[in-house]
This record gives sequence, structure tokens and C-alpha cells, in this order.
Amino acid sequence: MAYGIVTCLQHLALDGHNWMFPLAFGFFDYETKENWIWFMEQLGKAIGVVPNLAVCTDACKGLEAAVKQVFPWAEQRECFRHLMENMKKRFTGQVYGANMWPAARAYSEGKYKYFMDKVLAASPDVEKWLQEHHNLMWARCKFSTKVKCEYINNNLAECWNAWIKEFKDLPLHCMVDAIREKGLVMFEKRRRISRALNVVILPAVVHQLNAASKGLKNLQVTKGLPDRAEVTEIYKDQEVRRHVVYLKDRECTCREWQVTGRPCPHALVVITTRR
Repeated sequence: MAYGIVTCLQHLALDGHNWMFPLAFGFFDYETKENWIWFMEQLGKAIGVVPNLAVCTDACKGLEAAVKQVFPWAEQRECFRHLMENMKKRFTGQVYGANMWPAARAYSEGKYKYFMDKVLAASPDVEKWLQEHHNLMWARCKFSTKVKCEYINNNLAECWNAWIKEFKDLPLHCMVDAIREKGLVMFEKRRRISRALNVVILPAVVHQLNAASKGLKNLQVTKGLPDRAEVTEIYKDQEVRRHVVYLKDRECTCREWQVTGRPCPHALVVITTRR
């Protein structure tokens, strides 16, 4: 059976373990705006209205337009790695890579501005270029605190391609059925894992928090109210900055706890002092 040019469109998500969670996939003749809109409409019928939804796309204008049309309430993000690849074609110099990445990873507006000021000092044209070509959200300081996902790179497409690599030489109808069957096996395995977990916090998250809590010697805690404390970062015997942790509200002035849903280092050092 012969087939023409085939493009695979997929929508992938992350679960609580940061594992790839395939939501939908489809095969089309071309990757056009119309096909993306149809694909997103079918996805919308399947998942319904998700209030706190963030969609991260790569450098595909048709996909961006489809997301805006079908999910107008969603927080539209874009892959920062794709942004930097495009930026390298226009702006050259170490100053951009050295400051754009920290700016994208910054959770607070102040830290973001600190690095972006260095970029704009090297070339004021960067701001206009970003507004014209990359006007979606790509910095963590802009992310909604309701979504609880801090990823700035959209590398799930690569994970998907590696996951279905063994099926790519099959005829189209066989490949679709093989992917469907592999998805069933994966979801059944994850259901067994979830049923075996009798915990409030996922083991993977607990492991991350335990590892993060071992490197907090540079943080000094000054307790205030029972659910509030001030944390000072100290490097080379000098105070660098301070943050206030609100345990009851699960918040820190650095914003990392609010964006990720996991306690930041400042919150961890306060929690460990209360054991």
C-alpha cells in the first residue's frame, strides 16, 4: 500500500512524575493551519474545558494560531530552545546565551530584568525582535502560578519520536495500530504503579526534595510568625538577597514554590528547621 507525504501531529503532556503523557496523535498530508485547527478541535472535545491550561509550542505559526483559536483561555507558551536557535541567526555574541537562559529560568521579575538589561544593553533591537517574532510566554517569571509547570523547553516531540522509532518503517495503518497498542500498555503499567502508591506526595518528588534539602548551608533562617520566616542567602560571608517564606500559603517571594508547586530552597530550609 503506497502513501504520499505524511506528517504526524501529536499533543503531549507531562504527568506528576514528569513522564511523557500522550494525549492525541494523528497523521496528515501536510502540516497546515487548517489541519492543526481540526486536530486541536478534536483534542478539545476529548479533554473538555481545562481551566488552568498551558500549551507550549515550537516555532510553528500554524500551531500557534490553532491554539489561540481553539483554546483562547489557555496560557500560550513557546519553546525557549527554538527561540534561541532563531536568535542565533540574527544576534551573535556570548552575551546573549550567557544572559537569555538565566532570564528565561528566573522566577522573579527582578531577576529576569537583571539579565535582560544586559541583553538590551548589548543590542536594543532584541526587544523589538522578540515582540515581532516571539511574543508568547517563554520566561518563568511570566508563567501563571496556577499551572504548576516550569518547563521552558518543548523537548517532548523528541521523546515521542524516540518512543515510536521502532514503528516508523511500518505501513501507515500498521504504525497507527502499533502506537495505539503501545499506549494501552503504557497506561496500564502506570495505573498499576499509581494503585501501589499510598502516599500524598509522589516518590519522585520526595526524592527531588530530599536531594535539594542537602545543599542549603548557605541559607540562614530568621523566624518570625509561626508560619512565616525570612531566609537570607549568604555567599562568601556576604548577604546576597533575602526572601520571605509563607508556609501556610505555600509561597515564597522568589516565586519558585508558586510556579512549580514544589518547595523552593528557601522554603525547604524553613521546613527542615521545623522538623
